[in-house]
Amino acid sequence: MGNETIVGEVVNTAQSYFSLIIEGIVIVLIGFGIGILAKKFLLRILKELNLNKIMNKVGVRYDLEEIVSSIVSYVIYLFTIVIFLDKLGIKSIVLYLLVGAILMLIILTFLVGLKDVIPNFVAWLILQKKEKIKEGRYVRVKNISGRIEKVGFLETIIKTENGDVLYVPNSLFLKSKYWMKG
Repeated sequence: MGNETIVGEVVNTAQSYFSLIIEGIVIVLIGFGIGILAKKFLLRILKELNLNKIMNKVGVRYDLEEIVSSIVSYVIYLFTIVIFLDKLGIKSIVLYLLVGAILMLIILTFLVGLKDVIPNFVAWLILQKKEKIKEGRYVRVKNISGRIEKVGFLETIIKTENGDVLYVPNSLFLKSKYWMKG
């Protein structure tokens, strides 16, 4: 009788672990499916909003539609894995620290990507308020001189006397002395 109860307990334990593993796999499949659908849905919405075209006008030349939708799907995958591990009974401060570190890395990467965008956009606002930098005027800043073709949100396009087209960051006009003519 003693052997039969031990075998019965082993079988019950194996069945409960097997059940947990199956439930965990179902959670992972559903979570990854939601992640894939969320990526496709968000990508479609961002393409309809023409995010890349808008950001190109501002001077950001990355495929933000793809980047943003991928980040959202990865976050969903991450939370799915956390729920899966929690279902298996793996609760650990290390796991939560890892998730926090990954999210912090994503946020810092995004902020580092904006480090050039924000100063140039602020410089554009200041230049618009001063109304000195305008299309068609001749400008000289540092060792760059030529006619202003376009003043963008992040950069000013200057055509030199040689016909070269230069993209000058707007923040350069605030950091340096510049000379205007016309």
